Amino acid sequence: MDSLVIEETLSLMLDGNALAGLLHELFDMEMTVSAAECASCGRIGELGSLWAFAESPGYVLRCPDCQNIVMRMSVTPEQVYLDARGRLTYGCQSGNNQ
Repeated sequence: MDSLVIEETLSLMLDGNALAGLLHELFDMEMTVSAAECASCGRIGELGSLWAFAESPGYVLRCPDCQNIVMRMSVTPEQVYLDARGRLTYGCQSGNNQ
């Protein structure tokens, strides 16, 4: 990939916290601090630490170590489509533990 394409791609990148509102709406809990293990390279980190791309018809979260897709989301007026095949582990704190 040439440096201009990489620079343009990185300029569109946000961190996973940019999708906090949508994730909370879907799961009814704070998801950006939940553990996520990349299915490709095994990196473990918070969902909010993933690279977020929101300049397309949907949202894409990528691993910052290997750049593979961890999660895809698309929102329509009728449904939300979620593809998390790139994420091996899911961990989140239940609100009932307070």
